[in-house]
Order: sequence, then structure tokens, then C-alpha cells
Amino acid sequence: MSLFGAMISGVSGLNAQSQNLGVISDNISNLNTIGYKGTVGRFSTLVTESATNTRYTPGGVLFHPTALISKQGLLQATSSTTAAAISGDGFFIVRDNANPGTNDELFFTRAGDFKPDDDGYLRNTAGYYVQGWATDREGTLLDADGNTTTSNSSAVTDLQVLDINSILTAAASTTSIEFGANLNADETAVTGGTATSTTTGIDYDTTDLTTLAGINNGDQFSITHNGTTTNITISTGDTLEDLAAAISAVTGINATTTTTGTNDTLTLTAAFADQGVTFANVTGTPFSATGITVPGIPGTLAPTYVAGNLATGTVAEDNTMPVTIYDSLGSSHTVNLQVVKLGQNRWGFELTGNTTTGELDPADHPNGLIQAGVITFDGSGNLQTFTGVAATISGVTIGTTGDLADADISAEWSNGADDSTFSLDFGTIGLGNGITQFAAGADANGNLVNYTTHFINQNGAQAGTMVNYALTEEGFLQVEFANGVKRPVYKLAIATFEAPDEMENHTGNVYRQTRESGDYLLREPGLNGAGNVVASALEGSNVDLGEEFTNMIVTQRAFSANTKTITTTDEMLDELIRIKR
Repeated sequence: MSLFGAMISGVSGLNAQSQNLGVISDNISNLNTIGYKGTVGRFSTLVTESATNTRYTPGGVLFHPTALISKQGLLQATSSTTAAAISGDGFFIVRDNANPGTNDELFFTRAGDFKPDDDGYLRNTAGYYVQGWATDREGTLLDADGNTTTSNSSAVTDLQVLDINSILTAAASTTSIEFGANLNADETAVTGGTATSTTTGIDYDTTDLTTLAGINNGDQFSITHNGTTTNITISTGDTLEDLAAAISAVTGINATTTTTGTNDTLTLTAAFADQGVTFANVTGTPFSATGITVPGIPGTLAPTYVAGNLATGTVAEDNTMPVTIYDSLGSSHTVNLQVVKLGQNRWGFELTGNTTTGELDPADHPNGLIQAGVITFDGSGNLQTFTGVAATISGVTIGTTGDLADADISAEWSNGADDSTFSLDFGTIGLGNGITQFAAGADANGNLVNYTTHFINQNGAQAGTMVNYALTEEGFLQVEFANGVKRPVYKLAIATFEAPDEMENHTGNVYRQTRESGDYLLREPGLNGAGNVVASALEGSNVDLGEEFTNMIVTQRAFSANTKTITTTDEMLDELIRIKR
């Protein structure tokens, strides 16, 4: 009979509305719970199929609590340096103990009110410990074995509980040295290899070279410099002056003559002290015992500077720039950038140090040489190239060869520290933001300054104890030491889900993964769809109090209406019973 169905339907309404009031009550009670995600009540019909189309059988209503887990809460600033909120998708990954096993359950939360416990592990108010990746000093993610990894290839077993006491004392080994200085463009360069002719009886501008013994019209010789060979032809009527002009037109060699008019000579000089120039007869024998006799020619004008000459003292430097760097133990070492002009727009440099006790290992760094190289500049005085040159001293090869813009050099110490690996930064190619080459200038007092050092920066530091720690906007747990060094030690891991609203709620404002929510994906903050970390902030409850009060009124009225259905049905049943009486 429909009267009983109506009563049962009313009862289901009372049950649904009472559950909805429970949802509202829970939302209001957690209004100030950090990271709390509200629940909203949804209803669906419960239909009982009728026997015929002329009868109706009441069914009732079903209640469906729906969690608004993906709804963003309001971010609130806080003074805590270890608090963090997520703006966007994702959850902090937490465990319920500081030393979890591989099979311990993972939980997920938006409550980022983390503080260190007595052992230095970060946990939130509910007692859940937050997890992330350990990092190196550059912020690169590390796996459980200390090897470099990425969030895409990382497993949850690589995550660790964030521990502010993981590094209490630290030194920062120098990994980069930056130089900003001006080299004097007017500096006198080291003279390159040179040779002077000894043939007598030549007038530099009148003697026809083809009249000399051993030289004929069409004779040729070659000049090879830096891998490029150029042929010079001697023609009838050419003078010593003409020959000097033809030779000087070749890159890498200069030729001059005396101008006395009798017994004039030809002097050949390599344009760059570190580069040799080779002469060879091609046609005839213009450079031989007859004709123009230049000692050693045919042959090579040897370099007058080779890598390592500054370290050994064979060649004197034009300027020295000292800088203090630090090894892995925090010990300081003074190294010097020595420079010498090798030719027009071309300079040699050598980075050197001491080989006394506790300094550079003399077996690896004879004469204290760490790295040699060549700097070139364009016509505007800006850096053009910056290359390393391997040097050999006492049979030991030192340094690396090739472009140093993106290369590291190494230094081995005798004090037990790890080998240092660092880069040299002389500025941006084509710009004047590092080492430049301009003429000498005046300082603020009007004094002539041949060489100017604008800055020398290095990123190492001596050992220091931890003085502060904080979570950063990039999601790093960054530790600051008394020596001024700030370095990341962990990075927060963010878990994202395909259907976060389908996760299972658990005590402590955390959630569990379910089949409906999909598997979690490990992400770095701000990457691959994960939200950004907001440091020193907390995500408030996403409950709207005004909306909850409104829902409460509606629920109360709906509950009252359902009670009216039951009382009305009761009265109708009472009338039905009175028929029998």
C-alpha cells in the first residue's frame, strides 16, 4: 500500500537530511583546520518499480557525501619558515612515522603546517612527516643511493623524510670563478719568433731580387701559420721592400726592412708569440745559401711563449689577479690569474697557485700551474674566444685543451681534500661584461691605471655551522650556514592524481589513494601539472561559512517537511483504522 511506502520514503528523507546536517556540522567544525577540504551533500532518487502504469510506489532518496578535495583553499601568510602551501594541483606526500619502511602506507595532504620534531624531522600538526628528494648543493635530485635522478624516473623509495639536521656543518667547495677586468690594449706584446737576413749588397727599394744569385722570376716560397699556407711569388723588378709588404699581408707574420740604401736586411717576426710560422721553398730556392739568406729559413720561426712559461718564470706576466678559493674541507687557497700579451688582441693566461704543504699537489701541478689558455678580443675590445691549452712541465701534462666557456678545470690538493672542479667565467662572448681589452684609463683621482680589476667572484666558503633553514618557493628545504652559504638539502615531492576527488578521507586531514582516484604521479613543484609551492604560507579550509549556514537552513526545512510527510501518513492510517471501528 502506498501509505506505508510514503511513510518509508519520508523516513529515508529524514535519514538523508540528518546525514547532510552531519556534513554541514563537520564542515563548520573544521572551518579553521589547515588544508581541510569540505564535503557537500548530494541526493539521488531511490525508485521502486511500479507493478502497472496506473500505480505509483514511493521509493525515497539516497544521500551521497561528495568531497571537494580538488577545490583550492585560501592561502594565508605565516611567519613559519617551514610552512608551505600548494597553489594548484597536487598533494604533499607524508608518512605516519619518521623512519618508514618500504611497505609503510603513503598518505597525501594539503596541510603544510610543518615544523621540526625533537629529532629535526618535519611533520605537520596531525603528526604526519613530509617527504621529498635529497639534493646536491646545486639542487639536483638524488635517489636513495645518492645518484642523480629526476621526478619522471624516480620511485617513491627514493623519497626521504625532510630532516633539518641532515647537514649541521658544511663547507662550500669553489665551483665557479668569475673575473671582470680590463687588460691594457697598449701593452707591449711578447716578441714572436724572429730572423734577419744576412745577404749583403742589397738596397731595399732599388735592388731587383731576381738579379741575386739563386733567385729567378717566378720563384715561390710558402708561409704556413695556424694551419693555413700562403704562397709568395717573386717577380722581375720586385725589391726587398716589395717582398716585405707581400709577407706582411699574410696573417701571423710581419716583415720589415732596413732603409740605409746599402746592405739592407729583411727581418721576419711572428705576429703572435705563441704561434710558430713555417717557411718553405716551393719553386726555386729563394730562401737558400744564395739569394736572400735568413738563418733558419727555410724552417720555422718557433714560438717564444708556450703554455706554462709564466708558471716556470720563463716569460714574465703583464698582470696578476689573485683570488681566494675553497676546497671541500673549507680550507682556503690563493690562486693567481696571470696574463701576458701575445700579440694584437691576443693574450695568454695561466691560473697558478702554491705547492707548499697543504696547497696544490706538486706532482699534479708542477710550478703550481692549474690551467693555461688563450684569450682573444674583437676590434671593439670585447671577449671573442676563451680556450684552454694543455701545458707540459717536467713531463707532466696539466690542464685541458679546447673551449673553456662550458668546461671545468681541476685542482688536486695535498691536504686530504677532494679534488676541486670549477669553471672559469671571463664573461659573455661578444659582450663587455667580463674581461675586456681597452687602452689604459684614469681612476677617480685622475691617475693612469694600466689594468683595472672590476670584480672577482667565487662561490666557495669555509666551513660553517647551520644557523637557519627555510622552505623556498621552488620547494627546496634550504639551509643557511654561518659562513653565508645557502644550499638546498631536500626538495618537496608533489603527488598528482587523475581524479583527486575520489580519494579516501582519513583521520589527520590526509587522504588515501583509491582505485577510482587513479595512481599517484611524483612531480616536482610547478612541473608537469603540479602546483607551485608557496613558502611561509598555509592553505586554509575551502569551506564557505555563509554557504554552510544557508545549507543548514535548507536542510532544517527539508527535515521538517519530511516529518510532516510522516505525521500526515500517520493520520491517514489512523483514519483507515477507524473504518473498522
